[in-house]
Amino acid sequence: MTDDRIHDIPVNDIEIGDKNVRHDPLENDDLRQLADSIKLIGQLQPVMLRGNYGSPPYELIIGQRRFMAIKQILKKKEIKATFSGRISNTDALIKSLAENMCRVELSYKDAADAITELYKHFGRDDRKVVDATGFSLQRVRQYIYIEERASSTTKAKLRQEKVTRVDVHRALRAASDDVVKADKLLDLMGQYKLDGHEKKRAVDYGQSHPRASAEEIIKRAKEPIVERQFLVKLSDKARAALLKAAEKLSMAPDELAAQAVEEWLSSKGFVQ
Repeated sequence: MTDDRIHDIPVNDIEIGDKNVRHDPLENDDLRQLADSIKLIGQLQPVMLRGNYGSPPYELIIGQRRFMAIKQILKKKEIKATFSGRISNTDALIKSLAENMCRVELSYKDAADAITELYKHFGRDDRKVVDATGFSLQRVRQYIYIEERASSTTKAKLRQEKVTRVDVHRALRAASDDVVKADKLLDLMGQYKLDGHEKKRAVDYGQSHPRASAEEIIKRAKEPIVERQFLVKLSDKARAALLKAAEKLSMAPDELAAQAVEEWLSSKGFVQ
């Protein structure tokens, strides 16, 4: 049973368990900024610990950045915390994943590992992962698709942030899941600096011509074409949301807007 009361807990009674999804090293500058903020105005939000108050050691499941800033930089002996009670490993993973995704963006590795583990736990039912985490179905499926189909070389590049999740997904689709071709396409996308529209054309051409080589797909994607354009007026709120989503997904705003409209039309049965 969750204990919502805030307690002052000795930091030495707290361990970072394997169900905290953030495993990549935290940037010192980021932690120092957080530590400066805590020093100035105090710890505004408690961390969440797994277990029951009075029965240490406790496992940290939410608030790793706050914990590290307070323990390592501010050298404080205690931290404000609430308790989750004796929850399952799956519930601990879900809480940590949801909280971290809403704060400093997780690395691809941490997010992919957590989503994949939940996917397996729920019997490979991606909609149950969506229900548990609140993430979009598209986002969950993209992580799972890449983890199941991408080569180890490409996944290593993702973990090193040398390529984006969106571009890996595009390359796999354009290659019709041919892993070798996908790796080649990913390299060529970077080499020829394809823009968002050209990458979309690469996906479209590759899927309609599964026997085309990676070089042929890129050549076709870069060919000039006549595109019909529509001018759409957006509210300030919608425009801000579009720009935020485009930055997060590493896509051009107009490319994302076109994709969103096409997906909506398709979902309503207007695109056959």
